[in-house]
Amino acid sequence: MLDAALDAFAERGYDGMSVRELARELGVSHNLIPQRIGPKDRLWRRAVDQGFGRLAAAIATAVEGPGGSDLDRLRAMVVRFVEANAARPALLRIISQEAVAPGPRFDYLFDTYIDPVRIFGADLLARLDAAGQVRSSSVALVYFFMTHGAGGPLALPALADRFGEPVDPNDPEAIHRHAVEAVGVLFDGLVQR
Repeated sequence: MLDAALDAFAERGYDGMSVRELARELGVSHNLIPQRIGPKDRLWRRAVDQGFGRLAAAIATAVEGPGGSDLDRLRAMVVRFVEANAARPALLRIISQEAVAPGPRFDYLFDTYIDPVRIFGADLLARLDAAGQVRSSSVALVYFFMTHGAGGPLALPALADRFGEPVDPNDPEAIHRHAVEAVGVLFDGLVQR
């Protein structure tokens, strides 16, 4: 139910998503969702929590993986971020919708999920910058490249198709190739020569 709700919020936006329509699509009583989860705002939050919880777990495997340098860890983390978002592009779409203007849902996303990544990334980039390994220590730049650059074809499949560069969300090898290629472009521009 939460996966379907996340997809519905991502596709239709918060205001356009109808709990009644979602219940109809799931083949359940309209009352089931409010009885089990509560009002629409709680459904949004629970769906977002589940989706971002899975994303955080996927990224943690790259961060906590075998040794390597900070640069290797950063590269692995960004590749895993792109791969994980291929499985759940709704997350990128929801960020794009909610980050257009300030509001309580954006505050929740930022405070709960984006800011911890920003803090971790800022620390990692500061160490890489101090070691002279990167051209920029801007965590915002890296974040936007990850979400809207490398994640763009996943969150915007119709646009990617028009460019002739779609990424099949059901093909793990195609997703991995895209993630590695996109991160390679990011890092070749990021890494100090």
